[in-house]
Amino acid sequence: MLSEIQINIISELDRLVKREYELIALSGILKELQALLQNSKPKKRRKIEFALQFLQKQNIEVVNEELLPNETIDEYILRIAKKTKFIVATNDANLRKKLRDANNSVIYLRQKSYLAVDGFID
Repeated sequence: MLSEIQINIISELDRLVKREYELIALSGILKELQALLQNSKPKKRRKIEFALQFLQKQNIEVVNEELLPNETIDEYILRIAKKTKFIVATNDANLRKKLRDANNSVIYLRQKSYLAVDGFID
């Protein structure tokens, strides 16, 4: 279930992705979440803790890909998505637009009740 939103992430992914898939997390994202966890307000802290617990519970593989010097998190995600053509899951509207402009598919939460796709999933 997604934090306070009643959604089963894995079931929703299975509904959208009609082929075998593997969930991964980028090492730079995990480092960013850990850093944010230290200085966040309680509501944001709960969301970050949920994300980290979800990753751990699902035994998600961590891909060791470091941030480049002076690279933002969005630039980091965009660089790796372009290189690998991974489907990215994010609710960040600006990042979603950048990914779509680069012809990458994006999975996002819609109406707080289900996952949707921008783009095509082969």
